Amino acid sequence: MVGGVELELIARQGVFSARDALRAGIDGRALSLLCHRSVCTRLTHGWYAVGVPDSQRDRHRLTAIALSRAYEGAALPSHSSVLVLLDLPLHGVDLATVHLTRLPAPDTSPPKPWSGQSRRRAGLLLHRGQDGVDHNTVSARPGLPLTVPVAHAVVGAGLVGRATGALVAADAALTRGLVTRAELDGAIAAFDGHRGVGPVRAALRDADGRHESPGESLAAHVLAGLGHELQPQFEVVAEGRTYRADFRIAGTRVLVEFDGRVKYESGDRAVLFEEKRREDALRRAGWVVVRLVWSDLTSPDLVRARIQRALGQAAAAA
Repeated sequence: MVGGVELELIARQGVFSARDALRAGIDGRALSLLCHRSVCTRLTHGWYAVGVPDSQRDRHRLTAIALSRAYEGAALPSHSSVLVLLDLPLHGVDLATVHLTRLPAPDTSPPKPWSGQSRRRAGLLLHRGQDGVDHNTVSARPGLPLTVPVAHAVVGAGLVGRATGALVAADAALTRGLVTRAELDGAIAAFDGHRGVGPVRAALRDADGRHESPGESLAAHVLAGLGHELQPQFEVVAEGRTYRADFRIAGTRVLVEFDGRVKYESGDRAVLFEEKRREDALRRAGWVVVRLVWSDLTSPDLVRARIQRALGQAAAAA
């Protein structure tokens, strides 16, 4: 409480402006003191968060909310900032920069996204309007500011970051029902001609809501790039039990598992024993299992050699 005022009462979605504070009797000097005491945090010029963000991602989220309010609906969170707001997985995202996209005036046609009319300032990249993004297509979700359509944000994130970042986000968004395949295709078409859209388009060909983690998304992308057709979340019955593998190389007895190490970090011996028993049962049933880890995904030649060796072993055992 500050001078009888609860900051939470003047904040919306965790943020408030210097003007909001002043109306509540808290001037700039008092705000500076509150920031020094970690009662609130300055996010950007004229905007503050209640308390202290608990991570860089949380700070980005709060700053995106603040900036969207500062532009009063004339510009909306877009690109990777929408992924942050929706709690989608991030890959290759610069959390130091918030992305907003201007909305065209209701009586004008939106300019092409490759017109080069973006403006940058510290911590903010303000994009000119995109095809397919106007007042009739904004995305509204409870508890969040209005944003550009999720599909456009996914493609945009790949353009300002890594192409595979769009894939990781797309897979999670498909799983959660936030986008459809048709919406992704439409967003890619809207960015046609934009510099860098080719790699994003190629990455999103592998988008599949059955991929259950960023590691699986990236592993599928590498394997597809090597020419393999995959069956994600493939069920195998071995020794009376049903197991699910991350991928099957279609038409073969080769299974591919991505190990993100999360299940092993607890050091629980029961977890390790069950994983070994599972793999032993699969091998006895005639399946060849290839395990990939994060470092393998940066060495496609290594992955190619391991898959080819496994395919050879499966063929010899047939």
